[in-house]
Amino acid sequence: MAAGVLAPSAEQTDAAGIVPESHLRALTEAGLSGLMGPREYGGSDSAAAVVREVFEILAGACGVTFFVWVQHHGAVRLIAASSNVALKDRYLADLCAGRVLGGVAFAHLRRPGRPAVTARAVAGGYRVDGEAPWATSWGLAGLFVAAARVGDDVLFFRVPGAAGDAMRPSEPLRLVVMEASATVRLAFDRLVVPEADVVSRRPLAEWLAADRVVTAQPNPAVFGIAATCCRLLGPDGRALDDERLGCRTLSYGLADERRTDDDHLTRMVEARAWSYDVALRAAAATVASAGGRSMERSAPAQRLLREAAFFTIQAQTPALRAATLARLNQPRSWAASTPAAAE
Repeated sequence: MAAGVLAPSAEQTDAAGIVPESHLRALTEAGLSGLMGPREYGGSDSAAAVVREVFEILAGACGVTFFVWVQHHGAVRLIAASSNVALKDRYLADLCAGRVLGGVAFAHLRRPGRPAVTARAVAGGYRVDGEAPWATSWGLAGLFVAAARVGDDVLFFRVPGAAGDAMRPSEPLRLVVMEASATVRLAFDRLVVPEADVVSRRPLAEWLAADRVVTAQPNPAVFGIAATCCRLLGPDGRALDDERLGCRTLSYGLADERRTDDDHLTRMVEARAWSYDVALRAAAATVASAGGRSMERSAPAQRLLREAAFFTIQAQTPALRAATLARLNQPRSWAASTPAAAE
């Protein structure tokens, strides 16, 4: 599988300036570029269990390649759901076939306060201004879907993967992890978006309600990283692996109930926070087990710890942050060490 290509060079990719095209080509050749796209556009209507397994395997093999790939699927899903038939016909088949890599820039919609990117209607389309603080795959992706606030609505629109006077990327961000994702800040200065490039427009409250459900869902990537850590730990990771499997079973079971009431979403958020806790502890245990050599950039342990930290804050919401902090702030029992200390 594609993971066999990614894993052996994960440390080199982590230290590279950009994810190798050979990694993305391997994913395409494995039929994964359209995994979450509709069948009529070359994708597959895969069951949730299949999608989760692929996510776990890829994230456990190479976190940054997985991240670039999953951002691509954000564009796939937005274009697939668009009522702009001409836009869908032009791009969706190429996205699903891997001929075009997609990217997205909409995480800023989750931030409270003043909108980061705004748009207003003009003749024939919209004018966009502001700065999207996180746009991944710049220089790799041929198509981006970005978002802007239009009053009480949110506008999703296509932008080309190339700079211009009205759209300027920053230098790639210096990140402690995922630096090879080629992530930039994307500034818009009176960018004119024609109606032909509008992916969708919907009430912001409606989008936030849907996003609340999405961000409460378990992130299989976290379980993939934890699984890799437990494999590296061997017998020393048995208890952590048992906990990982228990958290995984609970998290996926809650998600499969497909409920969206407040109580259920709270339980899912708490389960997601638990998964972060497990992954962070598994990664820290991997570092401890490897000893001093884990501090070398060529060692997988330090990379896995940084990747576990990254997925702890990716797609973060106030509710998820609070649940994660509550989980991590739980007092740990010293009962296991007390007898030895007393002897």
